[in-house]
Amino acid sequence: MTMTIEDRRRARRRPRPARRAQDKKRQRVYWSFLTPALLVYVSLFIAPAFVSVYASFTKWRGSGDNMHYTGLANYRRLWRDTEFHTAFFNTLEVVVYCGVAIFVLAFVLTMLIREMRARKTLRSLLFFPYVVSPLVVGIALGMLLAPDGALNAILRDVGLNSLTGEWLNPDVIFKTILVSIVWVTTGFYVLLLMAGVDRIPAYFYEDSELAGANAVQKFWHVTLPLTWDVVTVAAVLWVINSVRIFEFIYAFVGTASSPPISARTLTVEQFLTTTGGNPPAYEMGYGCAMGVVMVVLIGVLVVLMRRVMRRDVVEF
Repeated sequence: MTMTIEDRRRARRRPRPARRAQDKKRQRVYWSFLTPALLVYVSLFIAPAFVSVYASFTKWRGSGDNMHYTGLANYRRLWRDTEFHTAFFNTLEVVVYCGVAIFVLAFVLTMLIREMRARKTLRSLLFFPYVVSPLVVGIALGMLLAPDGALNAILRDVGLNSLTGEWLNPDVIFKTILVSIVWVTTGFYVLLLMAGVDRIPAYFYEDSELAGANAVQKFWHVTLPLTWDVVTVAAVLWVINSVRIFEFIYAFVGTASSPPISARTLTVEQFLTTTGGNPPAYEMGYGCAMGVVMVVLIGVLVVLMRRVMRRDVVEF
């Protein structure tokens, strides 16, 4: 219920002590609701993050072992570690190459599906790989692309022996992983972009058609400017999620032994350094240093992305 002018005048005439008491009462109610959630968030997220930062300056093998302060030794080791360098640049390739491919494909599919009658069905089909567990998708794709897997068998059956290949060979496995990530993830970003495209009034497209614009011009002058805020949010989401991809890659390359170095990203390398691998290394301090690098990487990429994609808001 909105306040009338008379109500506001009465509120202004109200004695100050009464207003202060009312403000204090509001504050008590506010903090009584906020405090439990704040305590849970601090104890489960903020405090472990600070402990991880401290642990990155120590030599520590996990629970039951004492932390020994070593200063920047873990970070100097990261600087010299060639396996970490490979994982770091593989992660950047996932962010950049897969990101460009996903957004180009998502825009093309969005513009094609927008005009179709069965667009809801197609949207659901494209989104389906994203709702399936990454572990299941990774294992299934690994079996499909194995040397004696279904893909090579089908190619041999149709007489295309020249196209069969060792898709999981250490020399090409990371390229196969990049393509697979694009296939699995594109549907989610099609869904996000479709939500932005659906809110554009139809008369913008009708006016552009009357002006003689072709499909590319309609996309460039109508779709892209009017969905830029959605694209920006989707790009930031991609940066954060792509650096943290783990289950899919680890399931794809197989968990029976350590994944090849050429197929590792930062998350996989961190897992193998701490509790993963056969046998596990339990280098928790070193793994925490990798985690700090990942957080810094995400922060830098998100800030850069926000600055590059900053535009004036188009209201319609």
